[in-house]
Amino acid sequence: MQKNYSVLLDRLNSRMNPDRIIVNKSFSEEIGRIPQSGIFLYIKKAMLGVEPEYTQKSLEAGGKVIEQLKNALENVSFRFQGSVMTNTHIKGYSDIDFLTICEKFYTYDRKGISEILNSFEKSFSLNNSQKYRLSSVLEGPGYSQGTSDLRKLRLDCEQILSDTYKYTNTSKPKSIKVSLTNPQREVDVVIANWYKNANFYIKDDETLLGIKVFVKGDSPGQDKELAPDFPFLSIARINGKDSEVNGRLKKMIRFLKTLKYDSDFTNNIKLTSFDFNAICYEIDASKYRDKDYLDLVIVVYNQLKSLANNPIHRNSLMSVDGYEPIFKNPDGSENTEKVQSLKIIITEIESVMSDINEETLKAKLLV
Repeated sequence: MQKNYSVLLDRLNSRMNPDRIIVNKSFSEEIGRIPQSGIFLYIKKAMLGVEPEYTQKSLEAGGKVIEQLKNALENVSFRFQGSVMTNTHIKGYSDIDFLTICEKFYTYDRKGISEILNSFEKSFSLNNSQKYRLSSVLEGPGYSQGTSDLRKLRLDCEQILSDTYKYTNTSKPKSIKVSLTNPQREVDVVIANWYKNANFYIKDDETLLGIKVFVKGDSPGQDKELAPDFPFLSIARINGKDSEVNGRLKKMIRFLKTLKYDSDFTNNIKLTSFDFNAICYEIDASKYRDKDYLDLVIVVYNQLKSLANNPIHRNSLMSVDGYEPIFKNPDGSENTEKVQSLKIIITEIESVMSDINEETLKAKLLV
């Protein structure tokens, strides 16, 4: 049975353009001459980004919070992260999050750096400057107060933001949530420190900088940090590949996120934006470089089917930054919830494809 695309389009429009902003010319032109209702319009709009004005307001909200912290703190830096930075968000009132990074110290991959320096095969291709940067790191005295510095930074941020904003939620271990009314956005403040691995020192490229997110415990002894993450590399790779394919990569990511959001089984789909990014990023650009929006549905479908049916493919899929397996748990076992989620999202796409065929057939009969 066909889905009710009038209802879905109303929901999509309210989600993407809640203020009913008049769409800009390029946005209107991209919709083109497709039918202004039904399955075709739904797919097309699901693949498009939100109006730039909404994205700008999200960045403005984040910038306001950053300014409050910047004026009150020392030895910190700030970086935006998340789907807003790749323009793959699907809500006009999209939350935005940024890192508040403690500059008093950084952590590094001692084991990985040592292995390269101690391996003739791995170090042979390095020049003297690269070897010097790597060896200099190992000669440092180390730093033992990192976790306490991060806790203090977290508590300072909580105090500053609670004093400044009426709606501030400090109960989450990984972030502080601030609700702004002008512009109307929620901002997540994440405390972290820099993490530098061998790849960063060898290539001397800031997009390769990692971070370790601070997780506040109920007491200082329960504080911890998450495994290293490389958000700037992910952002650079998605933006770079998308430019090469004229926006088609991000269209596929947004399409999957929209299907999950509009699914009757959305709570059972345990695939995140992080996962959808990896699933779409892995697809060879030659498979979709010149495809139109309906063909992109098939491209995504084929990728999901391959992942669902081929364990070798599924277990080899890595995050966009290349450091984290998507369908494996930290202990190396397969994440069965995510595998089951693949099957649900495949069913959603099959329903869409069936509706496309039905509408196409109707159109032919009317000619």
